[in-house]
Amino acid sequence: MSISSVITRALTETIARQGTVRIAFPGGRSAVGLMSELSNASINWSSVHVTLVDERAVDESSDASNAALVKSTLCVKHASEATFESLFVSENAEQSADYLNRYQCSLDIAVLGMGEDGHFASLFPSEIAVPGLDDGRTGFVATSAIGSPSVPRISMTLNQIVSAELIVLLVSSVAKKDKVMDGLESVSPMNPVSYLFASSHPILVVWPDGEIVTVRDGVMYES
Repeated sequence: MSISSVITRALTETIARQGTVRIAFPGGRSAVGLMSELSNASINWSSVHVTLVDERAVDESSDASNAALVKSTLCVKHASEATFESLFVSENAEQSADYLNRYQCSLDIAVLGMGEDGHFASLFPSEIAVPGLDDGRTGFVATSAIGSPSVPRISMTLNQIVSAELIVLLVSSVAKKDKVMDGLESVSPMNPVSYLFASSHPILVVWPDGEIVTVRDGVMYES
């Protein structure tokens, strides 16, 4: 079964069970193909709330806007009836995170990408504690200007992400796969994705060739 089929089934089952469903997608290009596939799914998109795992503090008119990417890739065709929920909702990243933490909603499905440095969402490697990664926070955090373009960001915390019933990690290159394998061996703030695997929540990992495996408590299983 493809990952788009897995997510489509999860969306349908969650809507049937609780009436609505909230799904979060990553920025960058890692989920573009998946989002394009999902936009054709024949489900009750009017019951779907779409949001982001992280966002740059830029206007939607910017090429760096994750919101603009998701809206133009996912929220079209059948999925045009979905409700999109932005993360950049105030004047800057910090105020946006504060606002979201006052009105944060539950998360049902989290789709993650990752970088070759091991970051996911906007939780980047550091030799010291990473806000939102290993400090027990829930909800959202503002992160400093990092990455490309170098602007502040709003990010879901690790605890917010692992509160989702279904978590999918898209691994799009061999270098990223190597970082995943390193993360299964040891937990380090220099490899943030290792914290994801240390959680007790099962993670569906999609390898570059489309194969899906499950990681739970640092152990990998064939799905």
